Amino acid sequence: MPHLELGYLFKKKYVTYKKKKYEIFEFIDYVAGISFMNNQYDNICNILSGNNAGIYADVINSNANEGEYVFLSDDIDRAIEYNDNSVDFDAIRKKRIKSIAKYYLRSNGIRLSKLSDEDLISFMDKNNKIQSDFIEDIFENTIDISSMYAHIKKTIISQDEQIMQILTALFKNQKVVNSDLDMDLIAKLKENILICGSTGTGKTEILKRISKLYKIPVVIEDATSLSETGYQGRKITDMLEDLCLASNGDLDLAEKGILVIDEFDKLAERSSDSESHVSRLGVQRSLLKLLDGSLFYFDNKKFDTSKLTVVGLGAFTGITNDDGYKHLTTDDFMKYGIMRELIGRFSKTISMNPLKKEDIIKILNESNFSPLNTYKKLFEMLGVSFEFNDDFVEYIAELAIAKKSGARSLKTVFDDCISSALFSIFAGEYSRISLVKPNDENNKPYILTKLKTKKKK
Repeated sequence: MPHLELGYLFKKKYVTYKKKKYEIFEFIDYVAGISFMNNQYDNICNILSGNNAGIYADVINSNANEGEYVFLSDDIDRAIEYNDNSVDFDAIRKKRIKSIAKYYLRSNGIRLSKLSDEDLISFMDKNNKIQSDFIEDIFENTIDISSMYAHIKKTIISQDEQIMQILTALFKNQKVVNSDLDMDLIAKLKENILICGSTGTGKTEILKRISKLYKIPVVIEDATSLSETGYQGRKITDMLEDLCLASNGDLDLAEKGILVIDEFDKLAERSSDSESHVSRLGVQRSLLKLLDGSLFYFDNKKFDTSKLTVVGLGAFTGITNDDGYKHLTTDDFMKYGIMRELIGRFSKTISMNPLKKEDIIKILNESNFSPLNTYKKLFEMLGVSFEFNDDFVEYIAELAIAKKSGARSLKTVFDDCISSALFSIFAGEYSRISLVKPNDENNKPYILTKLKTKKKK
């Protein structure tokens, strides 16, 4: 169940210093966020405040990648008590920031210990200045579309044209809504986007990558949590309020933001449950008003959605007889259970490529999020040699294809293959792990090489 949390936002990195590798958490900010569990049962926090609003951070005890944001929750009651029992987030934030160090090391599970090695801290600061100057230079000039495209392609594989189309539409919208054109012309030029594709093709991940790079507020909401007025659940105004939070209360900025509605296909009003049917149909009607450019009122705010970009993401499982989505028509969406009026408000539909075996192999070999690449970093940290061959990559790809979850299942499949070897590796018994396709002689997908012990003289 999603809930509000206050806590510490860190960025994870690995640093090699004097031939030793350190897992270091650099403190970024004290933030507010919505904590929830995603489809892979990972604990995630959607950051709502500060310069990093709109990003998704893993909880501190996750296997977050280097360079990813991680979140450590603070006890809200204790934070309020620390602030003289006053519920003033800005004051709480200032006091918390004053009391926290810049760098931490993981001590045990979710526990972090303040880094005390002054030489290492000095080394970190020196290298961070180079990196921060580079980041400031990028954002000072506003990240260009080519840089964003190149960055996202490193993570999302085999969707180059789709990434290009999404970025083009978003950049065009921002140019339009920030222009001096009259509102009628803005309404004609601005596009709302519907992205269709099978599970695990990268729909949500592309928008997550964009939300981390874009200066404008981007929030990703789950359509399954929405309900119409009078039913239990989140309302349209709750999503707009999240955009305001992501904009640090800047209403003008929020109105020009990007609202991503994930699981959009779940709003289809096909259900034997009549109450659910009515509620979903009501949500679709509510979204018509949002997409048309209307005024919404909440918390003494008047939110105009005329300049808002809305992006719908959905798998629409079973909408076609094959894996392709390129030739979908309005009638296809209507038969699926989406109102004609609603689908008509999305002037641009982007179809993700279905992932074939060769695409999964490419993801394993090239993506920043490939479990092969993430585990390589883990074993480097442990001082264990790590290798694999093409047969193993093909074997993993076949297992993932069988699960019919696209790239989403890769981590699960890989973890299953390697989990039985990890205990011995963590125990320090082995110096090398070689990943192989199981055969009659070796039914395990790995070969472990024992650590050599020095002979006693």
